Amino acid sequence: MRTSSWFLITALLIVSSSTARADKIDDFRRARSESGCKSIPYNDLQSNCVSQQDQVHDWCDGARGPVSCGGEGTSRRLQDAVELAKRNVEALKQKKRDLEDKRSRSADDAEKSKLAAEIEAAEKEIYEAGKTIDKANDDLGKRKELVNNAIYNLGKCLDYRGAVMNVFASAQDKVRGENETPELERIARELRDMYEESKRGHNIQITARNNALDTCKKETL
Repeated sequence: MRTSSWFLITALLIVSSSTARADKIDDFRRARSESGCKSIPYNDLQSNCVSQQDQVHDWCDGARGPVSCGGEGTSRRLQDAVELAKRNVEALKQKKRDLEDKRSRSADDAEKSKLAAEIEAAEKEIYEAGKTIDKANDDLGKRKELVNNAIYNLGKCLDYRGAVMNVFASAQDKVRGENETPELERIARELRDMYEESKRGHNIQITARNNALDTCKKETL
């Protein structure tokens, strides 16, 4: 009876092992025909990859906000525009003070009338120049907001992009030991090459986003 039970258990274990091996090969075959995260045959790693990849699209493609600060030097030009507008207003105010001084010292009614008209014109110029300052300050404020948001978004993008690349690195390490059958070993080699290509692609994107982040940091005001 004991011998019979031992043979039964052994047979069940053999069947179970064969089924598991067949299921693994099927998983690897499916993975080989897929791309991206779906090319990973391990459920835990694939699930982790998918969740991180979804975040990559949100943070790296602009859905969450700006991921670029545009041309280098834009912040400085906007800041210079504010300073220029302020200097222009001060010059106009000085012009008005000079005209008022001349009018106060003039004894000629005709000249006083002429100076009064010039003072009124100067006041209008000062008003318009004040609006120019407001516009320049508004542009500068928007620039600051864009730069700060882009720096934050790019940081999140790099975090998630790096996490996905690390998942592919983990999958690449894991498939190195898959050699239970010649077919499994062959597919595992193909998957390793696929993961290496994925890592290169992510690394290119990471380099590009790091360059964008460096530009944004230079644009911080």
